[in-house]
Amino acid sequence: MDATGKEMTSSDIGGKTETKSDRDSEKGSCCLNDQGELDWSESLKGVLLGAYFYGYIITQVVGGVLEQKFGGKVVYGTAMLVATVLNALSPVASRTSPWAMFAVRFSIGLVSGVLLPSLYGIWGRWAPTAERTKLLAICYIGFPLGNIINYPLASFLAAELGWEYIFYIPGAFVAAWLLAWLLLAYDSPAKHPRILEEEQKCIEDNTGMREQQKPTVPWLKILTSPAVWALVIGQFSSNWGVYFLTTQLPNYMQNVLGFNIRTNGLLSALPFVLAMVSMMASSVAADRLIQGGKIPTVWIRRGIVITGFTGTVICGVILANLRECNPVAAVALLCITEGFNGMTVAGFRAVHVEFAPRFAGVTFALANMGGTVAGIFAPLLVGLVTDNDPTLAGWSTVFYIGAAIQGVGGIFTVVFMRTDVQSWALEKGDGEPNIDDQSPELAGSKDLIIANEFAEVPTKVVEMTNTKL
Repeated sequence: MDATGKEMTSSDIGGKTETKSDRDSEKGSCCLNDQGELDWSESLKGVLLGAYFYGYIITQVVGGVLEQKFGGKVVYGTAMLVATVLNALSPVASRTSPWAMFAVRFSIGLVSGVLLPSLYGIWGRWAPTAERTKLLAICYIGFPLGNIINYPLASFLAAELGWEYIFYIPGAFVAAWLLAWLLLAYDSPAKHPRILEEEQKCIEDNTGMREQQKPTVPWLKILTSPAVWALVIGQFSSNWGVYFLTTQLPNYMQNVLGFNIRTNGLLSALPFVLAMVSMMASSVAADRLIQGGKIPTVWIRRGIVITGFTGTVICGVILANLRECNPVAAVALLCITEGFNGMTVAGFRAVHVEFAPRFAGVTFALANMGGTVAGIFAPLLVGLVTDNDPTLAGWSTVFYIGAAIQGVGGIFTVVFMRTDVQSWALEKGDGEPNIDDQSPELAGSKDLIIANEFAEVPTKVVEMTNTKL
């Protein structure tokens, strides 16, 4: 429907012209709703929703490298500023053409791709071993918390002020956040001007990093490591569910469950409430179990991964088998699904700062590239399936595919995931052993090269005599 209230038309591939009301009448939904000002097909909306991820996937590794070179404070803050400005251009771009909107969303994804890799690089220097899961979870709850706030807020703004304000109002909150970030954030404990000496020493002793490090990245060893690929596959599988909810949940709520825009906003936020609770609860539990020392860390992580993925698969299969419109059951299952998915933070997302603390930003960038592939294909798949079959049967196909992806991905992650520091993360450059390397291979070595890049003394070669007992 255009600005004058006239119904817009579109033609299918065969040249047949049909009105929007004709298309709506064919839908097997509980309730029929108006499209609004921008009458875009489901497949086109899928492409536009995926545009963000086309840009996002490109700069993942770039983000990890930039963080190591310039520090996370500059990289993260600059990316947030540019993304906010681009987001404010979305209403103008969408009214210009769908492809102008595509360009804006692609650009937002491009600058946003550096955010999480730089964040992991920061936590690699700030998070002590016993608190890593909990501290990462505190950051990660920003995702569901943002959705909890944004869905109802967006519904209110669209109903009261117009949909354009969905893009304008949040920008003011980001501006306030940027000010706090500039004043309070620092790349490492050593660069914090107000930190206590005892606190700095405690953090550095528990992370093994005394300065912002700039080691040579062993790309070949990282790319051929099964432990890294376990996190890549795990991120892809988990993010399939996350990106389905963040991009398609309002669509499902409106066109299948039949909720109006206000109710849609409130109910779309519910799954993320449970996700936030499960993130914190599982993360606190994981840290306590790790501190207890009775169960190996890798099995604590694996147990949480098994629980999380098993729950999401079961809920997905049940959703796929809902044969009639049951909004209460559907919303409850979506909430439980996201609750199980929230456990992945404590399950495998915290592993980056455990198995490769020096390269946490880089390994997370690779894993997030895998996760971003899910963001590209999830909306495309939903758009393709629901454009041709916008009924419960069509959505059933979507849920079955999601359950299969999460089941297979969960198994691969559990089998190959590791939490002990990998050999390539202990080495410097071309294979020189790091001073922190306590591996058995160095015991009895004749020559020990002290190559601690964080020490303030020159590199020395110390002769060690062989002794036999």
